Amino acid sequence: MACLGAVWGYHVGHTGAVGVDLPPDSDPAVVSACANLVKALPSELEGGHRRGVVGADDHVKQRAAVWGSPTTVLRCGVAEPAAIVVGGPDYTPLSNQYANMGDDTAQVNWLIEDHGDHVTYTTTDRAVYVEVTVPYDGQTQKQNASNALVDLAPLIVKTVPDRAGHFADDQVQ
Repeated sequence: MACLGAVWGYHVGHTGAVGVDLPPDSDPAVVSACANLVKALPSELEGGHRRGVVGADDHVKQRAAVWGSPTTVLRCGVAEPAAIVVGGPDYTPLSNQYANMGDDTAQVNWLIEDHGDHVTYTTTDRAVYVEVTVPYDGQTQKQNASNALVDLAPLIVKTVPDRAGHFADDQVQ
């Protein structure tokens, strides 16, 4: 029986639902863009299996995704990062780190915030902010933490409009 409990504990720890905090947002455009993104997300990301999400927001399953353990968390429809809010108390334009990451088909501009044990990437060129938090552990080096963004960028570009309201598939005339 103890062995069964250990197996169940391992299973829940690696596949169980994860609580995700989201700022409330019932704007249909935000929920729609996020739902389209979450539907398009892969079942595996950088070797981590996708897990269920739970949370206080009614739309958490349409606005968030989690992979692996320790968890990589994608939250869609988050607030504009305080570091880029012009005139705000946390505005730090001279010390912000940005990167344009993705693959050959799509690139997304990301604000990079290193917190020591994890890094948070937030889109800065989308009409809806998307945040990806990647943990550092003994096997994940800081320089490799951005690999997930290469996989996610094309999906973000196809499902979340840019600041001008365009999607990757829109043809500009």
